[in-house]
Amino acid sequence: MKHKVGFTLVELLIAITIGMVLVGFGSMSLSGFYEKQKVKSTSQELLSDLRLARNYALTNQFPTDSSADTDRVAVFIDNNGFMVAGTQTSGNYDTGNTFFSKDITPKGVGVTFRGPDGTSIIRFSVTDGRLIGGTASITINNGVGVTRVIKIDESGLIYEK
Repeated sequence: MKHKVGFTLVELLIAITIGMVLVGFGSMSLSGFYEKQKVKSTSQELLSDLRLARNYALTNQFPTDSSADTDRVAVFIDNNGFMVAGTQTSGNYDTGNTFFSKDITPKGVGVTFRGPDGTSIIRFSVTDGRLIGGTASITINNGVGVTRVIKIDESGLIYEK
């Protein structure tokens, strides 16, 4: 009697089922990784932009059409993740001439901003780069458990908590 070499139908079905289960777990893991990366990249971009705005204040680099009495650089971040950075005078609470403005959040990522004195604007002094009015915090999350928090203390230090 000859022995046939090969797999039976049952063996093939079991192997295919095990392969499909492994691929399913892998795709769920990849999806979670992608969600974490969206929050991480938003956080890194926001850190970079805030540090850039503070550096504008420290080096007194202003747009050429700025007012001579500019004494701070203001950054406004709304809860939809839109950011505007520009000059500001002490009596004015609107952002003046703009350094940059952009949407910093990808789809599915939210930003919650708590500025000093309950305002939605943070202001860096042009004399020493300090944050005017107290501390600020920005929470970045995707609504399913991935959260990062950026803090700005009174000295102007910007860091991720």
